[in-house]
Amino acid sequence: MNKILSLAAAVAVTLSCTVYAGETDTLVKDKKVLVVYYSKTGNTERVAKDVASALHADLEKLIDKKNRNGFWAFFTSGRDAMNKKKTELGPLQKDPANYDLVILGTPIWSKNLTPAIRTYLDMNRDKFKNTAYIVTSNSAPAKKIIPMCEELTGKKCAAYAGFTAKEFKNGELYKKKLAGFIDELKK
Repeated sequence: MNKILSLAAAVAVTLSCTVYAGETDTLVKDKKVLVVYYSKTGNTERVAKDVASALHADLEKLIDKKNRNGFWAFFTSGRDAMNKKKTELGPLQKDPANYDLVILGTPIWSKNLTPAIRTYLDMNRDKFKNTAYIVTSNSAPAKKIIPMCEELTGKKCAAYAGFTAKEFKNGELYKKKLAGFIDELKK
């Protein structure tokens, strides 16, 4: 009986994962991959580092030069995201034009992209060959911001995965979702 319940739980987890892969050839086999991310709480950073490690990809952390720490910054950051504001980024080390695939990681703030990712997408719009996305949120579905990303880059995304706070707390669920995303990129 326990094996049946475990199997049923595994199937339910697999079916509930937010992982999408578009119509592309193999995205990562013998290709140069860059993972670029912005993270305030560490959740997006965790996924970005795990993806980069699994794919042997280069990693670039975006630094938002605007102070986003503290009580009031929480509200002004959400307002900036909602108003689709850009920000000043710290120096960048990697040129996305040198990569076959750029995987971008962002949290969702006020149902929008963070100003750091919005700025990066806008400033590199013509440099992306293929894009994929890692989206973290408290509970908002990743698919809500993918059209924003596609509009800013002018490209259809090849794949995306969304991770919620609940999934970060459940280690097995996180690992399965991460593995599903990696597998989609390797197809």
